[in-house]
Order: sequence, then C-alpha cells, then structure tokens
Amino acid sequence: MSGSLMAEAQNSWEHRELNMTHPQKRPNTSQFHLPRRSFLAGSCAFAAMAAAPGQAVWAAGSATPPSLGARDPKTLVVLVDATVENLDPATNIEWAYGLRPVYETLTVLDGSHTLKAAPALATSWEASEDASSWTFTLAEGVVFHDGTPCDAEAVKKAVTRLVLHPAGLAGTWQLEDPESQIVAVDAKTIRFDLGEPRPFFDRQVASQYGFWIASPTAAEAHSKGDDDMGSEYLQANPVGTGPYRLESLNPGQDATFAANAAFRGGWDHPHFSRVITKTIPVSATRRQLLETGEADMTLAMEPEDMVVLRDDPRFALADTPTFTVQYVAFATDGKLANPRARQALCHAFDHDAYMEEVALGTADKPTSVFPSLMQGMDGKDRLLPYDLDRARALLAEAGIPEGTELTMAYYSGFGDIEGQLLQAWLSEIGISLKLQEMSFSAYLDVFFGEGTAEERPDLFYFSWWPNVDHPYSFAWGLFSGDAATFDGNTGRYTNAEATALIDELRNQVMNEEMTAKFRRLAEILTNEDPAWLPILQERAQFVSRNDIAGLENNPIYVATLDMYNLSRKS
Repeated sequence: MSGSLMAEAQNSWEHRELNMTHPQKRPNTSQFHLPRRSFLAGSCAFAAMAAAPGQAVWAAGSATPPSLGARDPKTLVVLVDATVENLDPATNIEWAYGLRPVYETLTVLDGSHTLKAAPALATSWEASEDASSWTFTLAEGVVFHDGTPCDAEAVKKAVTRLVLHPAGLAGTWQLEDPESQIVAVDAKTIRFDLGEPRPFFDRQVASQYGFWIASPTAAEAHSKGDDDMGSEYLQANPVGTGPYRLESLNPGQDATFAANAAFRGGWDHPHFSRVITKTIPVSATRRQLLETGEADMTLAMEPEDMVVLRDDPRFALADTPTFTVQYVAFATDGKLANPRARQALCHAFDHDAYMEEVALGTADKPTSVFPSLMQGMDGKDRLLPYDLDRARALLAEAGIPEGTELTMAYYSGFGDIEGQLLQAWLSEIGISLKLQEMSFSAYLDVFFGEGTAEERPDLFYFSWWPNVDHPYSFAWGLFSGDAATFDGNTGRYTNAEATALIDELRNQVMNEEMTAKFRRLAEILTNEDPAWLPILQERAQFVSRNDIAGLENNPIYVATLDMYNLSRKS
C-alpha cells in the first residue's frame, strides 16, 4: 500500500567510480565499474565494521558530542533526504514522516512489536465473537489543534472523508458504506461494523497510511468541493490531535513543529519543545552537519558515511531490520511478458557481491519478494542464483535476441547504483539497459500512471512496505491481477494462481494452512513467474548525537520518529 519516499528526491550525489573485480568464486564474474562506496568494502578497516544480518544497536559512546553552539538545546534538528509536502492523511501515499508528529491513529503498534496494538486515540477496544464488529472507547478531553473536540462523531466524519475522497486511500479501511458501517454510539464510543471478520483490525487502524485522524471541521471549512474535500488546505495546514503542531513549512527546505500545549499526554517528561526537519539530499552533507554540531539526528545515509559514524563515540547508531524491500519491478505487458525473460534478469544480479561490496552491512539480503520478517516466512532463500550462463539461455528461450534494449526508470539518487550494476551485468549477456533518471514527482507519475507498454519503461526501481504484518497487506496492490497501476502494480503483473492465493489470504489468521499458501505465493512471485527482482531489505539506521534519548523503531513504521518521546540528556 505504501511506496517509500526515503531517497534523494532532488539532487543525486556525485558518483566516483573505480574499477573493481568480483571474487573468482562466483560464476561468470568479470570486471566492471562500481561506485566509490564499494571500494570502502575492500578496506580491512571498513570490512570489519560490516554488520551481520539481524537486529543490532551500536550504543552511544562516552565522548562529548559536538558543541551545540548557539542552538537551543530544547530544539531537535533532524536531517531528511527528501521533502514530504503533502500533509493531508487522506491523500498522502508518499511518506508518513511529516504526519506522525501532527496526527494520531486509533491505536499504535506496541513498541517494536508488529503483532500487538497499544492505545492511542482509543484507550480500549473489543471485537465481536466473529471479529466482524469492533468497538473503540476514545480518550477523554482530546481536542484537535483547531480547538474542536475529537469525539466519536468527529472520528466518524474523519474516517468517512478518508474512505470517500476520490484521490484518497479508500481501500485501506475496506468499508463499502462508511455512513452506515461506522456508528457513533456516544461521545466516547465508536463502532465499526465491517461486514466480514477482520481479526486484526486493531492493528490495521495503527497503520501509517490512511488511518491518521484529521479535523473534519477544518476539512469541511476549507473544502473546494467533492474532488477536494479540504485536501488542498490540509496538505500545507495539517490539523490533528498530535503532540506537535506544524509551525512552518518551506517546501524543499525545512519544516518546524512546535509542542502542542494541549496534548493530553502532557509535557512533564523530558522532551523537545520544537523540532525542525531540514531537507538535505546529499548524504555527505548530512554527515558533515552532524559532525559540526549543526544537527542532532539524520535518517539513513549512504553506506560509506554510515560506517564512519558507526565507530565515532560521539554518535549513536540504531540499526534494526525493517519490512521495507527495495526492488526492480518488471513491466510484464511488454518485452518482458515471458516469465523466462524475467527469470533471466533475476539470474543476472549478483546479490552476494552487492551486499558485500556496496551495502557494507547497512542492509540485509532479501530472501524473496516478501520481507523476511513477515509472519509466515520460513527463512528459505527463494532468490534465483547469480548465473549469467543460465540467464543467457533463458533469454534465448524467451525469444529475446542479443542487442535488445531495455529501459529502467528511477528517481534521483535512488536506484542509480543498482541500475549501473544491473546494466553492467546485462551487457555481458547482450542486453543493453538504458537508465532513465527522473525527478521524484515525474517518477511517481510514471510509476502509478497509465500508458501503453511502448510508452512506459521496462523496469522500475522502487521500495515497498506493508501497512500491517500480514502477507495480504503487502501483496494485493503489488501482485494481484485485480490491482491497477495506481494500487502499486506498476508492472501490470497477473498470475491466476497468485491472485487466487492472495484472495484466500485476505483477513485470515496465519495458521498452518494460510502459511503454506503464503509460502507457495512467495515461490511463484520470486522465481517461477517473477514479478520483481528483489534487491535488498532496508534497515532502520537513525544516526544521532549520543545525547539524544528515547529512540525506538518499529519495523513497520518506516523512517518516522516518535518525536514526543525523544529528549536530550543533560
């Protein structure tokens, strides 16, 4: 449901390339160009720092962090690599980073747990015997930033807007008629009559896409009609119930969030009274701002910057697995319609070399198109192995001659290195890969847009994560034959067995039978009839000064911060 925005959306960093040769143990290896960061992996010092897969946290060192200078210690400065300019939860399909400080959901995932919900706007909840009806009790005294009450009627209106907005995320709630299916029992009690068993609805409403509750009063007051429903206003003027209000927004530059004095959680605990996020697309610049004391924290950087800061005792690196998979999607309605052609491309990517020489321990090797952490996965490596001879033979079987040109689209700074590697490997089997770099907005228009096979690229570089730790949440929009490009199925992939399996998994508890269906689905999508070439699994790597406390990451919540619980140690 959610495509990742965590990339250099404006400026690509300068590539400095060196000739590298793969170790001889791999078949069909040859000399090709790798970017500078792969050279670092050849250094014994950096290689020793490479993290093993799994969760790891490098504790903060005891060294004094860089001086704050004239900066206010009660202000947190966070560096991000791309700007989120749409702060309306009904239409934001990009990145929830700017939504989390302003809005709340009915529940939240409990700490780092992905299968357990905790209270948020709702203090308690219960399901009917068949889990087709859920009743939530709302916290008392909650008000939106505009001063209006966040009671059951307001929540009903907010969710109804989310479901009915023509450009919004209606599919997340899976409600046909919100007016009748959502019942405001009294001011504190709201019931959802879902029409079918939804055994983990309490976790679904904790999701970061389509479940934030915005002021219906603000939306209605600024609505420009049924096609807008207040979205244009809320995109730049978010009105939620969260711990921070948006104080200022300078698109492409920075956003400032100020503490909401009326937040029901109070401000007696250690906290930041103001949070500033600055958009700095270049990784090296973000690292420099940390080292000079001009910033407190940054989201993940390029591997060579990460490994340097990892051993710097002035900083702390929180390094945990996530559910985010970076991948190359295949357009199946064009030159790559034959599954053998897509299998060939999967055989032409050397994951072991990539993880060792490029990722430098800052990412995990994928095991299939699905996140390996997802419930029901078994740890089996379903990737097709690197084998250029096999790739060449499969292309011949698919009727794709040497000299064929394919096009791969990506947006600035995200997928460029991976594209260069795939380009080099494909050239050895007679395939020319043309790389097409786009601005982020232009890329989204292509990725989610319509167009004939001839008008669209053959390959797309992107990343994806689920709303919920459940295979249906990850799979439907990407792989179902019933899903459109707007849903995430940019490759227009269709496989009858896969679609049937996805449908059977809908809202099902992952028992032994469902787990078997899930694993069968993974086999089809990864190697039998590939929809994707999985590249890596992202890790959540927040780098901060060692005087920042309170950071906790949930692997479903991608690159967002619980700013309310962060503080600066004295």
